[in-house]
Formats: sequence, C-alpha cells, structure tokens
Amino acid sequence: MAGVFMESKGKTRLIRISVWVAVLSLLFTVLSSLATALGASAHAALKSVTPGDGTTVAEAPAEVVLTFNEAISTSFAAVTVTDGQGAPVTRGRPAVAGPTVTQALEPVGSGTYTVSFRVVSEDGHAVSSRSTFRVRLAAGTTPASGTGATPTSSASETSPADTSSPSTTQVSAPGAAGPATALPWGLAAVAAIAAVAAAVALGRGWSRRE
Repeated sequence: MAGVFMESKGKTRLIRISVWVAVLSLLFTVLSSLATALGASAHAALKSVTPGDGTTVAEAPAEVVLTFNEAISTSFAAVTVTDGQGAPVTRGRPAVAGPTVTQALEPVGSGTYTVSFRVVSEDGHAVSSRSTFRVRLAAGTTPASGTGATPTSSASETSPADTSSPSTTQVSAPGAAGPATALPWGLAAVAAIAAVAAAVALGRGWSRRE
C-alpha cells in the first residue's frame, strides 16, 4: 500500500509540474506577442504637415514642415516638392530637429504642389508618403521664374476658403497611445489573469484530493 501511495503522490507532483510549465509557457507566449505588437506600433508616423494636405493657401510658403511622433534620423531624411509640371522647387537639404523635418522652398507661384518624403526613425524604420497643397496668389502677383506655375488672372479666383498662411493637417499617428495600443495590453492582462486563476484552481483541487 505504501508503494502505491508513493507512486500516486509522485504522479500528482509530476502533473503539478506539467501544469505550471504549461502556465509559464502560456505567459511567455502572451508576453512575446505583446512585445511584438508594441514594437510594431512604436514605429515613426507622420503627425502633421504644413501646408496641410489638400489645402489651398493665399501666400506662397517658404518651407514645408513635417512633424512625426518620434525623433527622425538626421542622415536619411529626403523631402521633394514638385510643381504641376513635376519640376522640383526645393532649396537645399531638409533640416531635421528631433521629430520635425523642415524643407526650404524656392519662391513659388500659384499652382498645385506635391510633397514626397522618405525618412528613417532612430530605430531604423523607414516612413514614406506624399501630400499635395495648392497656392493661389492674389491678382497681379507674378510667380518666380522656373516654378512652372501659372499666375492667377483675377482676384475672383481666390476662394473664401483660402487661407492667408499655410495651414497644418493633423495626421492620426498609428504609434500614438489609443485603442490600438491599449488592446494588446488588455489581452495580455486577461490571459495572465486566466492562467494564474487556472493554476490556483488546479492546485487547490489537488490539495483536496491529497
């Protein structure tokens, strides 16, 4: 009888160890998935651009400003601004200061301009996109030579919706805190609580059997 009792007790301990190994494996899997999800959501993302995407301004901007949700590498930032004919109107290289990238422009006239950029965050993640804005100068204003833009012919072309200075378009940043970021934390917490509760319940059940 003693041998049978010892054998039964040994099996119980083995089962306990197996359950705890399974619980720890589950927690490790959840934490690994959480780390991967948070790492993916932490990449750089564009927060705002000035002049704003799709906006019309009544004054020619002297620069384009891109603001990101984290610091940008100073070595790999590239910004190109072209007019309606595809001619570049940028002047020099972009200036990077933390999360802000500023690209100076040549004097521009009325017309539609496209901003294309490619930057690399400090963690090595590349981000690229584009936006457009329109310049609509007052009547009699002559665009700078070489811009390829067409001057406005009358003041009536200026829409009441035009702004006198470059506006800013706010862009939703995937890396910012919000439901998308909070969800992995919530799932991890639920999984961890469930795993611990299951282990405790199993432990109490075996204690009663003994």
